[in-house]
Amino acid sequence: MSAFPLTPFVARHVGTALAGAAGLVLGVGLGAIGAVRRNRPVHSVGAVVPGALVINTPGTTGSDLFDTAAHTPLIARLSRSASWPVALPDVIGLALRIPGGGSSGRPADLLFSSTGTGRHTRYVLRFHTAATDGPLTTMFPLTGPAGNIVFRLDPEAGDCYRLSYSRNSGPWQGLGRVSLESPPEPPQRSSHPAGADDPGLRFRPIAHPPIGLAMPTWQRAARAPAYSIARYVWHS
Repeated sequence: MSAFPLTPFVARHVGTALAGAAGLVLGVGLGAIGAVRRNRPVHSVGAVVPGALVINTPGTTGSDLFDTAAHTPLIARLSRSASWPVALPDVIGLALRIPGGGSSGRPADLLFSSTGTGRHTRYVLRFHTAATDGPLTTMFPLTGPAGNIVFRLDPEAGDCYRLSYSRNSGPWQGLGRVSLESPPEPPQRSSHPAGADDPGLRFRPIAHPPIGLAMPTWQRAARAPAYSIARYVWHS
């Protein structure tokens, strides 16, 4: 039997192993930072606010959460990656938890970061000085029956973000909006941050993808050890 049919299989497993090794190294680094901060290694200080996911232009993402018109409550956390003084540019983060938005009644967790929006730049982080400076994307794609899906948020007036998605690195297509209840700017790192935070709130994008979507194997291999090591340090 020819060895050629096995090549894609071997390549996938080698790629997953390399991603897992990279995730382990990243986890050790994040764990060290977390041990020094005695908190999350990144996005250590944030502001938690309620909000809503409003789908008024259903898409074809492969997830009922985004392919059906609805108004769904959510919890959001605004933060800065390095959490250094607010006058300095930083990577802006917006994490969303949508109760019941995952499979079997679990929540759906999505993590957005400030990035570009082009075919390639959507996978590159950008520094902003404010949460309203520019777009945020999920950066890493989710997979579903319709292909790879990346979500995008664009800040608008009235404490809202316009929500869109891209399938297989194609053009952005509108879905609706995410509205937040008077969100403050994500605060700087401090023992007394501005805005209400929830130290016990942990977003789990690997375990809680939106219903109908999943995180690719290589992403799970890379991100799972990093998250696990960091969480162990936070709670130790």
